[in-house]
Amino acid sequence: MILLTGPYIGSFEQEVITFRPYVKWLSEILEYDKMYVSTHSNRAFLYGDISAAVLPIFEDLSRDELGQVGYIHKSITQKDYQVILKTIKETIVDREECTKRDIEVYNLSYVKSTPPMSIYSKKFEPINATTINIEDFENRVVFIPDRAATGSQLRIVRDYLRENYSDYIIIGDMRTRFARENVILDLVDYFENSWKYMVQIISKAKAVVCPLSYWTTICNLQSTPVFSWGEQVGQHKDGGVYHFGNRKCLAFPSTDSKILIKMLDHFLGEL
Repeated sequence: MILLTGPYIGSFEQEVITFRPYVKWLSEILEYDKMYVSTHSNRAFLYGDISAAVLPIFEDLSRDELGQVGYIHKSITQKDYQVILKTIKETIVDREECTKRDIEVYNLSYVKSTPPMSIYSKKFEPINATTINIEDFENRVVFIPDRAATGSQLRIVRDYLRENYSDYIIIGDMRTRFARENVILDLVDYFENSWKYMVQIISKAKAVVCPLSYWTTICNLQSTPVFSWGEQVGQHKDGGVYHFGNRKCLAFPSTDSKILIKMLDHFLGEL
């Protein structure tokens, strides 16, 4: 049996939170002769610890980050998705000299609602992205201004870091704020390697500061010191499903700016 997981054409957030751990779980509980993962070409590194071949989806869908929402791409209908799946299966048939009946497909429901998946159908492991040289960005205080927080809060945090930490940098994708200050967006190989850069910068950071979001989850997965604030912090605190034993994670429930900065100052001062 040939195992095909995907094609996945959704966001990086849900790839890290849902699709990647689902693929890892499947790879360990199913019996198969060969495994394929179909996803964005610039995210193939997420599956380096799985003995599987990666079949990339169409590049234009991967380049259009803002069109990727949840498990889907906004411009791709259910019918279009089935065409992509058919194309991927035909590629496997040609490579393996098999029939389509030999291919077992596991993917996420292609629906707009992004239904949650049971934590028992996921296996989380740290992400290995060590093939990229980030020497200029190592051991920094890293700020990721995700839109999970208000613009005013993000500006207050940025100004605090700017005034107190000369080595701080801002990173993020096309959805994060302060694009002009983002050291990732200007890279000439942004499309090919931006996610690798960001995961490795996070992994080698002195500390990461970000609103409570999937960026917090990545920090915990990589055991990176992280300060996050927002609502519903339970999943990222000790004992939460996205804590992953990271003792250097402070998930702070208050959104009061004065208290926020006071706690942030204390957290960074203790490192």
